[in-house]
Amino acid sequence: MSKATVRIGVFLGVGALALSACSSSAESEVTPTVTPTPVEVVEPIAALAEDACFEYFAVDLFRSEMNGDTAGLKKKQRQALLADMQLSVDQLVVSVDAAVIAGELPAKALLNAERIQNNVNKANPKVGITSLNKKQKKRINASAERIERSCVAAGNDLPVANIDARSS
Repeated sequence: MSKATVRIGVFLGVGALALSACSSSAESEVTPTVTPTPVEVVEPIAALAEDACFEYFAVDLFRSEMNGDTAGLKKKQRQALLADMQLSVDQLVVSVDAAVIAGELPAKALLNAERIQNNVNKANPKVGITSLNKKQKKRINASAERIERSCVAAGNDLPVANIDARSS
């Protein structure tokens, strides 16, 4: 017997075994289909968006103070308020940037955070928060409202402390 004949015989034998294993019979088991039970889907609040909105809420408290009566503040207090607001806005930009990169906030939120940062940084640090003019305050407020809408859309509502600060 030649090697070619042996190989063909082995190949045919393996093929026959494979075909016999695939044959179906009336005795084969039928697997029942299982329908999954409905599960409540709870959408989690995105962690980076939540952090960014937390930073926004801190800036919003400074914004409320800026929009309020600052005439009674001493020079050092106005300077400190501006420095604190600048620091908070810088943190806001970093947090919003991370949330935008993760896809948890829209890209326009970062654009608005940067607008706030640019306008706050235009203030004179020697004069303090009162060096912001009406146009700059208007731009800050418009951008802040847009960020707030993004936060609400992401499931982060405005805290009661912020609502109270706006009304007083």
